[in-house]
Amino acid sequence: MEKRSAGQVYAAHILVMLCVEFNFSEMAGFYMKVVGIIAEYNPFHRGHEYQIRYARETLGADYVIVAMSGDFVQRGAPALMPKHLRAEMALLGGADLVLELPVQVSTASAEGFAAGGVSLLDGLGIVDELCFGSECGDTEILMETARILVAEPPVYRDFLQKNLREGMSFPLASSRALTSYVTKSAISDMSFGDGHFIFPEQMDSILSSPNNILGIEYCKALLRQNSSIRPHALLRKGSGYHDSDLSDISGDFFPSASGIRKLLSTERDAMAFSRFIPAAAFPVFSSALEKRCWLLETALDLPLHYKLLLETEESLRQYPDLSDALIRRILKYLNQYESFSQFADLLKTRDITRSAICRGLVRIFLDLKEKAPGHIPYARVLGFRKDSAPLLGQIKKNASIPMLTKAADAASILDKNGLRIFNKTCEASNLYEMLLCQKTGQPFIHEFQKSPRIIL
Repeated sequence: MEKRSAGQVYAAHILVMLCVEFNFSEMAGFYMKVVGIIAEYNPFHRGHEYQIRYARETLGADYVIVAMSGDFVQRGAPALMPKHLRAEMALLGGADLVLELPVQVSTASAEGFAAGGVSLLDGLGIVDELCFGSECGDTEILMETARILVAEPPVYRDFLQKNLREGMSFPLASSRALTSYVTKSAISDMSFGDGHFIFPEQMDSILSSPNNILGIEYCKALLRQNSSIRPHALLRKGSGYHDSDLSDISGDFFPSASGIRKLLSTERDAMAFSRFIPAAAFPVFSSALEKRCWLLETALDLPLHYKLLLETEESLRQYPDLSDALIRRILKYLNQYESFSQFADLLKTRDITRSAICRGLVRIFLDLKEKAPGHIPYARVLGFRKDSAPLLGQIKKNASIPMLTKAADAASILDKNGLRIFNKTCEASNLYEMLLCQKTGQPFIHEFQKSPRIIL
């Protein structure tokens, strides 16, 4: 076991002292409102800062907890910047506590990603609301859609099976079935408490927008886990999820993370990003650019090719998220591999989306041969604010899962399942660190030597 760094010891000491300093006897009759956010912050930008501010000013949050992807993200790529750095930016941008989503969750489909994030926040025992962005901004419509998908009423199920028999992909078949169900069941006549209705034509629009889809998955997860956490959809402002045009970004018109990443592929001057990154977090972002401490998907070009060359049809079938069709295409076109991006484009078909392909390729690179866990059995701390002592105290009192601040303590704190999930996440982070060191020439720092970021 590696010797603990001074920073690691200090972080643990601070956390313990914060919990001790907060007098639990004073909690009688004490109430705090806590809002949770599930995010990637890839990178953290002004739109994310706005969401945290909205949670405080509009939802009345005393504290904001973020469940954040680690070093590999849901789009199927390495994170733009290391997880501890992104956590620090989030804390500077207003978050109180940042927890890590295990790599099995952060590289999963929207359903697995949402289920894992909700499980983590629910396990803390103190989160009141889940705030998430969506293109429609209508919580009731998203929740009602989720109820249909969870219940799978016979009429909906009949439409779904019919569409699948006609050769539609499952996402398309589900979308079409939902629209047909809304039409047949006249859900447009069902009024919700806020006076909203679901119209059949709305359903197609809702299900074609990525943040709406993810919002529905959050609602499904809340229902399936019987969570007391209430969903709250925040109307997304600014660029679309995949919009790379940053020319009109101003005021409350926020950038997309995709646009910032695309700009970084050609632009290295930090000041070119000052309009998109919150002022409080910009020094961290700027320093990372100066040190070349960031990665694009091109970092996987060579190591992924090597890993694919080691795979066979039998070994590829051990990855649960790889369809037979995708496995066949990987093997068929492997000799034409040039780069991560080029190969993903080559594998794409009408029925296999590029994002699903990228997630599959990343999971092969990471040797992830397990599905995303529906339950996350621990809370790994990436960073916190020192003035969040009451929050940390309440988590210690109410959480159904242990809080982990030092990687070295995992073996003594976690059960067998939790340790397996955690160790795989550490392996992925060490691979990320390897890629980063190869690019920057910086010394390798093992995951066990990294400490939570503390904002004093």
